[in-house]
Amino acid sequence: MIPLILGAIAIGTGVVGVGAAGAGISDMNEAKKIGNRAQKRHEDAVTDLKEYWEDTNKLAEEYGQFQLQTMMRTIERFVDFIEQNRMKAKQSEKEFLQGLDGISIPQIKEYKTAVLEVEQFFKGGAKAIGAATAGYGGAMSLATSVGVASTGTAISGLSGAAAWNATLAWLGGGSLAAGGGGMALGSLVLGGITVGPAVLIGGFVLAGEGEKALTKAKEYEAKVNTEIATIEAAKDFMHQVRRRINELQSLLESINNRAFLELNELESLPSFNKNRDAKKFQEVALLVKALAEIMKTPVLDSEGQLNPVTATIQAKYRTLGGN
Repeated sequence: MIPLILGAIAIGTGVVGVGAAGAGISDMNEAKKIGNRAQKRHEDAVTDLKEYWEDTNKLAEEYGQFQLQTMMRTIERFVDFIEQNRMKAKQSEKEFLQGLDGISIPQIKEYKTAVLEVEQFFKGGAKAIGAATAGYGGAMSLATSVGVASTGTAISGLSGAAAWNATLAWLGGGSLAAGGGGMALGSLVLGGITVGPAVLIGGFVLAGEGEKALTKAKEYEAKVNTEIATIEAAKDFMHQVRRRINELQSLLESINNRAFLELNELESLPSFNKNRDAKKFQEVALLVKALAEIMKTPVLDSEGQLNPVTATIQAKYRTLGGN
């Protein structure tokens, strides 16, 4: 009887062992599925964020280019008109501007300096937008707007992956996390978290500890969910930036079109007479002043936040833009 009993016990133990092994394998497979799904979601989110950033950066660069063109094609024309007529009248700037409201000598000097620097920029053959000119440049690009990387290097001087990493850090620490997260977002999004479930779960394969692997996989999934939420917040912020850039560019274009037409009328006069043409001159001066102020207002403030002054500028000049 004893051998039979021992045999029964051995068989029973074997069945339990097989059952435990089966459960362990099942847990391990489930852990791998959870981990791989989470990793795929994270990779897709990062890819989507990068595309969103590139589109936003392109929009900012286009706005910056339009500002430079406005400086050359409109403000420079206005400055030239003043210079030509001042010289014809053989007057100083002070004498010429006397009785003409809406423009001052400091403003004229500011416009001249800005135009000169834009000319130098184009003569330099630069293909990419660099630093803002004479305090202008509401948004040359995100890279030139977000300040410096954690290393202290100007982000405008970075390119490729370095600029991308720095911009991610700005999104994570500069604009989303009120206490600042620095490079935390950049490193988590592009580095630490993407070591993936294989490293986290793989260590339990040889030990056959499926339950622990499953726990680790769920922890990894929770971390991915947190990072994806951060990525979505970054995308939402960039959406706000894009909307503000579109609004400012639309306003700038409308006012510039008006200024262009008004300048055509001013320049078509056989001769400029202050008594007769003061009103027309002042209308153009007001439009040029609005253009200059809009272009001097950065989309982002020094902290990398959406600049609240841009909303004030829009409200201030909306009627000039016909909106």
